[in-house]
Amino acid sequence: MRPRQVHDQVWLVGSGTDPDVLTDPHDCHTYLVWDGANGFLVDCGTGLGFERWVQSITQICDPRTLGGCLVTHYHADHAGGSARASGLGVPVLGSAPTAASLRTGDEARTQVGRAREAGIYPRDYTMASATLQPVAEGQTLRSGGISVEVIDTPGHCDGHMVFLVESGGALVMFSGDCLFSGGRVSMQAIHDCRLDAYAESVTRLAEREIDVMLPGHGDLVLNGAGDQVRRAAASFARLVPPPNFLSS
Repeated sequence: MRPRQVHDQVWLVGSGTDPDVLTDPHDCHTYLVWDGANGFLVDCGTGLGFERWVQSITQICDPRTLGGCLVTHYHADHAGGSARASGLGVPVLGSAPTAASLRTGDEARTQVGRAREAGIYPRDYTMASATLQPVAEGQTLRSGGISVEVIDTPGHCDGHMVFLVESGGALVMFSGDCLFSGGRVSMQAIHDCRLDAYAESVTRLAEREIDVMLPGHGDLVLNGAGDQVRRAAASFARLVPPPNFLSS
């Protein structure tokens, strides 16, 4: 297994579906932003594929030198590895709702219990509690020459965030489960999936000139991402939810 460079300073270092970087089938895509001396991770999977994830990262850098692991939201396929990442010496950062939910291991808030019952995770899977550093919209996170803009994007769930990075002359968006290729969204029958908030989040993102979209699942959008974001926003403007990634 080898990490794959997908953009100027970005590597795909883990996934639940990409055969080249498969960490565990239950994991999301996880990314490394690295300029040769400094960087960040984005999301950390369930923790089930942690050893393979670390092996992938260490082919590029020492994880302990990173500025942190940025968690888009508190669902287990994105945040379940937080405790193990912290144990490795990598600071883990996320929104205040994400930090609060992981600190207590709240399975009702994070929906781990329902997802386990639905067969999404193994029957014996639990998400370990973890300590995250809360971050908020308006903050710019820095590791050496790499700057990350934090944007609140609730909708898929409370406390969801996306992260924007300038890389190789392009604006790269790590979209988590907010947006996917084709302008699709991720709507689930859970208590904190809120269509009105989702519409507002996507409408705000459509105001940005986004070039590359690196989602938590599915195809990567390496050019023309702004058009796909605007497609989703236009659908919401018609009061019609965009296509649901989960029904694809």
